[in-house]
Amino acid sequence: MFHFLGQKAGRHPWKILSIWLLVAIGLKVVAPDWQKNATDDDVSFMPASAPSVRAFHLLELAFPKDVAASRAIVTFEREDSSELQPEEFRYVDTVITQLRKLQSTDSALGITQIASYKEGPIGARLISNDKKCVLVPISLATPYLAHQTRVALNRVEDELRESETASPKSNLRWTISGAAGVGRDLVNAGGKSLDRTTFATIGLVVVVLLAVYRSPWLAMVPLVTIGFAVFVALQLLAILTLIPGVQLVNISQVFAIVILFGAGTDYCLFLISRYREELEYGQTPQGGLPRAMRAVTGAIVGSAGTVICGLGMMGFAEFGKIRCAGPVIALGLLVGLMAALTITPALLAIGKRSVFWPMRVRLMSPSKLESTFWQRASRFVVAKPGWVFGISLLILMPLVILGTQIRPSFKPTGDLSPNALSVKGMGVIQRHFTAGETGPITVLLTSPRNWNEPEGRNLIQRLSFGFANLENVAEVRSLTQPLGKPLEESPKANPFLSRFQEGIDSLTQLAAVEHYVARIGEESESEYVTRLDVVLKADPFEPESIRSLNQLESWIQNLLPGQSESFRTTRAECYGVTINARDMANVISRDRLVVNSLVITGVFLILLILVRRIWLATYLLGTVLLSYYATLGATALFGMWLTGRSFGLIEWRVPFFLFTILVAIGEDYNILLVSRILQERRRYGLVEGVQRGLAKTGGTITACGVIMAGTFGTLMLADLSTLKQVGFALAFGVMLDTFVVRPFLVPAFLLLVWNEPEPIQVRKTQIHARFVSSEAISLRRVA
Repeated sequence: MFHFLGQKAGRHPWKILSIWLLVAIGLKVVAPDWQKNATDDDVSFMPASAPSVRAFHLLELAFPKDVAASRAIVTFEREDSSELQPEEFRYVDTVITQLRKLQSTDSALGITQIASYKEGPIGARLISNDKKCVLVPISLATPYLAHQTRVALNRVEDELRESETASPKSNLRWTISGAAGVGRDLVNAGGKSLDRTTFATIGLVVVVLLAVYRSPWLAMVPLVTIGFAVFVALQLLAILTLIPGVQLVNISQVFAIVILFGAGTDYCLFLISRYREELEYGQTPQGGLPRAMRAVTGAIVGSAGTVICGLGMMGFAEFGKIRCAGPVIALGLLVGLMAALTITPALLAIGKRSVFWPMRVRLMSPSKLESTFWQRASRFVVAKPGWVFGISLLILMPLVILGTQIRPSFKPTGDLSPNALSVKGMGVIQRHFTAGETGPITVLLTSPRNWNEPEGRNLIQRLSFGFANLENVAEVRSLTQPLGKPLEESPKANPFLSRFQEGIDSLTQLAAVEHYVARIGEESESEYVTRLDVVLKADPFEPESIRSLNQLESWIQNLLPGQSESFRTTRAECYGVTINARDMANVISRDRLVVNSLVITGVFLILLILVRRIWLATYLLGTVLLSYYATLGATALFGMWLTGRSFGLIEWRVPFFLFTILVAIGEDYNILLVSRILQERRRYGLVEGVQRGLAKTGGTITACGVIMAGTFGTLMLADLSTLKQVGFALAFGVMLDTFVVRPFLVPAFLLLVWNEPEPIQVRKTQIHARFVSSEAISLRRVA
């Protein structure tokens, strides 16, 4: 089949290019805007059974006005950190008025509510106790990572800058923080990262191709091929967003482009290299192209299959971002494979020998090896396989040990630079308010009876008191203590002040009932829901907050039923960023186990089909697992230097994507090498086959590895910490596979353990070599 494909490409190259051009144009016409259809809301990606999702839906049902898809917090703080003055509060009032005008005049922005510190006693909580900071919460109808959220907050920022220009003497510093602010900064950083990595990747590929082949026309072959593939793949993926249930994340676009350029260029290079070999052996371009296709396409398809299989296995994950991202990138790579097997041979057929200009294709005997670095390296490996194997392991093992000690982090702000506006805003909030104010834990309780009844209020008061006495809890706000302490504790100095205070308490209580109690369901089957906001002392994403959440849930499950037996509490849920982070950690842990197991199984089966030896497939898989843990250890050291965190704490996406991509791509080079060794072994025997296979593929696979590592390395130019770490990890892992695992660990092991008799006698090998040599001489005469 591959020989036939090569013949068709050689005979009808312009038809092949025309078909790709028409497909690209057609997809561009019908494809929607990726940005507008991409989804990045964590809640929508979590499984419905997750406690945080159940709680979110209950909160949405009971308190729809207070539940926003995301919320931004504008902070105002004096530059000299002194108390805010009356004129500065008036400035904040002016800003709120302008923002509310923006809300009413441009409904497309999705701004649903803008809160003010003037809105009753509860609104007064937006002023810090030290009177040095005031907050303006902005509720949005769109998820925190959505494109529309970025548009809305960019408009809000424009309004803030205009107000700042209109009041140049203002001493206030403002930031935009909260979940929506963090999401806006992440989306902006992701967009910049996409632009940087795309241009850097193209530039790197051009430089490496020119350095390897020293031919501008030959460098254009992979560039044109992958250019078509990337364009078609991205349009095809954008079309998939129209299918119900298919959710794409913006970060998938970055990975799709990088992997397509890296892996796609590798496939083109391997085909070009074998085509050049056939020309060097005396074949004509018309005859050499089908022979090259027949010789290497099986290995290319197998190596691409491992990557596609590995990424496709991510479709079995529970977490939607992983479940959608993996198959999407795999589909893009499949487009790249098809392009490499059709566009590349078509371009080679059009260019014939002139594609190598200004270099010339020199004729040589098939049995002769050029004196190159890899030819000398192959002789060394064949001469001392035991030493080579041992030294390679010594290089890897220290990093492998470090790689077993990493811990994933689920803190979203860890992805941003400390100079990001939202990160600065989080710092302002935590300086002037309790750290847990950035993400309180909301406890939701349902009952068929009204919580505003005396018995219900007593139960809420006991719960508020009990929660407040838990370690790491700063305060509890609820129906009975909306300001963080019981209303009856307010001082009453004299009768006049007492009556005045009673009036204030009455107003506060009315606001508290509206804010903390809701009725849901039909009239005949209605229930009442109340909420308690538990503010922690620690940052909501810290491990200490997770422990506090576990204590709250344990208290609710074990002690609440006894205390509320007469009041009949029917349901209790917890909601907040802390529980969302914990649920995500649990889901990701399960997904890692499932996906990694499936990736290993799928890659192993592909290896088994290609090499047809269980022990060899097992060893090849073991080498990339060794490379994975070594890379993880090196990445942990890099992450410690990059983020300043303690050793071993890295963003959860790094080990997840690293395992899937590195195990699959690492097998790429093993497959390309071992396939050539098995071909040479049938002609020359094991020892000579290993030496020739390593020498013949060394230069090409090294160039492939450098290009792949370089394309992944461009991710380090991104603004996002995760992409920097993923870029380093993948680049380091590919280089490790290219210069340690593939050229030394794999061939040395084959020489040490493969003791079975040679499949072909040396005499037959010599006859075959003489036949091939005479065939090449005849072809030269004809040419």
